[in-house]
Amino acid sequence: MLLGLGAAAEDDVDNRPTHHELDGEEEHDHDDFVTFAVDLPESADKTELLEKVSGAIRDHDILRLKGFAALAGKPARLVVQATGPRVESWFDRPWKPGEARVTQLIVIGVKGLDEQAVRAALT
Repeated sequence: MLLGLGAAAEDDVDNRPTHHELDGEEEHDHDDFVTFAVDLPESADKTELLEKVSGAIRDHDILRLKGFAALAGKPARLVVQATGPRVESWFDRPWKPGEARVTQLIVIGVKGLDEQAVRAALT
């Protein structure tokens, strides 16, 4: 159910135009893109992690990358956001008790993006 609005509101979503339709696009297809998650262990160094992210984006033409990273010795999650070659990062909140300290990055690219090569570049 959408944000607890009830079944009627959820059913109505299918009848609403998307922003693509409102902008005059008759057809809009997301099938031209691929998205996958890359899970990594805790990183020892923020700079090294961000350099790997930048290199993977540059070498594999990644359109967007986003996620959270665990850094050794840091009590908070590192948010990683990248659009094109611009990579930004900041600490958003402390890790919750019992929360797995892992890095998970979501990669978005054009269909045909070599997932295995991207995973290798980020490892």
